[in-house]
Amino acid sequence: MATDRKWLWRLALGVVLVGSAWLRLYQLRDVPAGLFCDEAAFGYNGYAIAESGYDENGQFLPLLVWSFGGYKNTVYIYSTALAVKLFGLDEFSTRFPAAFYGVLSIGVVYLIGKELFNPWVGLFSAIFLALAPWHLHLSRIAFEMTPFAFLFGMAVWLLILYTKGRRTLPWAAFFCAACPYNYAISTVVVPLFLLGFAVLYAPTLVRRWKETLLAVAVGVVTITPLVIFYQRHPQGTIYVQRTAAFDWNAPWLPQATRYWLHYKAFFDPVFLFERGDPITRHAVREFGELLPIYLPFLLIGIAAALLRRDRFSKLLLWWLAVYPTGAALLTEIPSATRAFIGVPAFSLLTGLGLATALWVLQVFRWRPLVRTLQIASLGVVAYFLGQQSYHYVTFYFREYPKYSAPTYGGFQYGYRESIQFMEPLRSKYRRLMLTATEVNQPQIFPLFYNRVDPLYYIQTRDIGYLIADPAFYSEYTVDGPILYQLRDSDLSFFSDYTILKEIVAPGGQREFVIAEVRARKMFLTQWLALGLFGNSDGNGIRRDFIDPKQISKDRVRATFADAYWRPMFQRNVRVDFNSFFAGSDPLHPGNPEYVCAYALTNVRSERQQEVFLELSGGGDLARVWLNGNLLSPIPLLLGPTPLRKAVSLQSGNNLLLVQSCETVGDWYFVARLTDAAGNDVTGVTSVAEIPTVASLPPTQPAVRKAEDVQLIEGFGGIRRFRHTQNPYPDYRGGTESWWAYVRDPDSEVVWTTAPIPARKRTVAVVTASFSEVPFEGELYVDGKFALRFQLSQDFQNEIWSSGPYRMTFLFRAATAGRSGVLLVEVPADAVKPSEPLELRVIPTGGDEAGWFMVKNYPDTLAHEGLTPEEAVGLPDTGWEKATRNNR
Repeated sequence: MATDRKWLWRLALGVVLVGSAWLRLYQLRDVPAGLFCDEAAFGYNGYAIAESGYDENGQFLPLLVWSFGGYKNTVYIYSTALAVKLFGLDEFSTRFPAAFYGVLSIGVVYLIGKELFNPWVGLFSAIFLALAPWHLHLSRIAFEMTPFAFLFGMAVWLLILYTKGRRTLPWAAFFCAACPYNYAISTVVVPLFLLGFAVLYAPTLVRRWKETLLAVAVGVVTITPLVIFYQRHPQGTIYVQRTAAFDWNAPWLPQATRYWLHYKAFFDPVFLFERGDPITRHAVREFGELLPIYLPFLLIGIAAALLRRDRFSKLLLWWLAVYPTGAALLTEIPSATRAFIGVPAFSLLTGLGLATALWVLQVFRWRPLVRTLQIASLGVVAYFLGQQSYHYVTFYFREYPKYSAPTYGGFQYGYRESIQFMEPLRSKYRRLMLTATEVNQPQIFPLFYNRVDPLYYIQTRDIGYLIADPAFYSEYTVDGPILYQLRDSDLSFFSDYTILKEIVAPGGQREFVIAEVRARKMFLTQWLALGLFGNSDGNGIRRDFIDPKQISKDRVRATFADAYWRPMFQRNVRVDFNSFFAGSDPLHPGNPEYVCAYALTNVRSERQQEVFLELSGGGDLARVWLNGNLLSPIPLLLGPTPLRKAVSLQSGNNLLLVQSCETVGDWYFVARLTDAAGNDVTGVTSVAEIPTVASLPPTQPAVRKAEDVQLIEGFGGIRRFRHTQNPYPDYRGGTESWWAYVRDPDSEVVWTTAPIPARKRTVAVVTASFSEVPFEGELYVDGKFALRFQLSQDFQNEIWSSGPYRMTFLFRAATAGRSGVLLVEVPADAVKPSEPLELRVIPTGGDEAGWFMVKNYPDTLAHEGLTPEEAVGLPDTGWEKATRNNR
């Protein structure tokens, strides 16, 4: 009879496992619709290892695989390699390990419940786990946490056997130590669980000390390769640092309070039973992580575990208590993925609760009545469980793909369809391209869907596609027809194209278009920027922070610091304030918010002409002036749909000024000049400059007298810079140096001189270096624009002047650039006795590798021994380099 019952339990478990497998494998290739980039990375690296033994980085049989700025863990990668070997590379084989380990973990939960309580608890727990939305959902996605539940479940089962006298502790240690190879959060959860086990079973561990020592040895040996790996590859902690929700240098009390709030969120009934993880990929909308029918039995199970006398029941409650401890340290609270290890504990306690409720019915001592009530109760539970499960499963297969498939926030639908359409047409086009607009790691999809030979990819890094945001004109050329996968919004950058195919997601959203593009539109891309100005009350757009009719290059007092007009070195056609001012808002580092800024360009027109000014943007308010005339009496809301206005361009210079005010989110605008039909206008260029009157001859007397000039040390201290090195070589040997490149955001070098003795014409003498490549720059003195300078290809000694200002460079040696002495001459009315000058050099244009550097030599004047007579005797001699005659 006992044997027959064993077969009945095995048959029942087999039915549960087969049903679980069907729920996890049915339409696995196509639901979820699309393939998330992390899934594709697991798939391709599994394929690469299966085919060649190397991962995408050229590492042979790696312990962990570096991908997308973090390490992908061992167990899932090698499980995927086996699945790919069996089924070939596609979505099914990539997701198969998740389903496989999901089914195995259901079997393990049965074993835990059976061994800890009885077969009924094991069977009920397995059913509850099989139908839990939390477990079912994540068992159909190629995420690495599903093997963690299996490995940890095996460890728990082996620990139960150990407490019953079996010699399974070393095996339990092995499975515990294997967990970090699969999921990093296990390094928090597993030790805490083992701590609870050690406290509850300390006498047993001491009494069986030999087995305990062996288990410790097994655990240490198992985990050691991973520990050594992370010691040698500290970049493995980057992901944790990036997603950590806490600053360990901050006061502990607010941090502890915040952690408690995070921890509690994982027990919130709304998360568990109403609306689960808010991230679209992680849960189904309007469903909790557990079915509502679980709640009463979960509560009963918790009570039963508390009342039972055995110690392991308390350890089951400890499992429930520690499951969110690792996830609560990070962002995205509450997270179903990071706290996935909790769902087996919930299922076991729910199974215990149902079994306990049925056992309580034995209070009615008449056996037929008890059996009748138990069967009826099971029928009621089965009805509600079946109804709720059917509702969830139906919604999952029918409705979930409609909203979870599109966009990079979902499952990135459309890459399979795009690549399968584009590949047969490859020979007809010079280039195949994928958009970089609103995407997430698109480079992995050509590797995955084209099954690119891993050895070829390792050697060439060629994925067969150029990936570029169409707004980044500098990254690609349209020198012939291009086949381009684009977003709808991307089409606005092209003037000549044909849509060949639309990629439509299951919900009807047009995710991509495949277009043949032949020509791009022209945009105004050369701009100066000025900011930041306050917009905390949202009314900044109604304020004039500068005079739009009198634009000056002089310093302006802004909200956080002095501001200057600075060139925006853009790689794309968007005038992106967020990027340009990323380091300028101390209240919102990296992403300025509730601020305003100006952008200015000089539109040069070959003739007087009537055109249309077309503007679009990221959803911010803007005002626009042309040649000082306000074009927008009512501020414009610049969104993705362009707005345009007829304007008159005069022949020559036309100053276009845009004021834009930001609240939150994207902050950019795009500007274009067109004719009435929307075509590009000819004879027009834009320049990032404020037009000025042609340079006047110096106002000083034709023959300057030495007694009219005083010399001072030109370096007293550094204020602002972009790069530094100590020492940096120069003609004097080398010292601490500060410099800025043309390509730098906020490119500037600002320093002060020694104090000025008297109010008279002053020459500041400083050691400086210029790059060997030519570039353009500007000099400011105490915030006032002084002059613009331009370096020639092979310059040595140079003199630049504008009005009363003069700058002279005396070349000394070609040492790490062009090293020498810089003399800055300032008129008497621009100096204040006893105060230093603030000198500011901005590299503004030319070669992006161009740079200016100032040196920490407070004794340049003394070192050079310059006298006022020599300083005033440095005019332009009229000598120039002769051109070589090659005849």
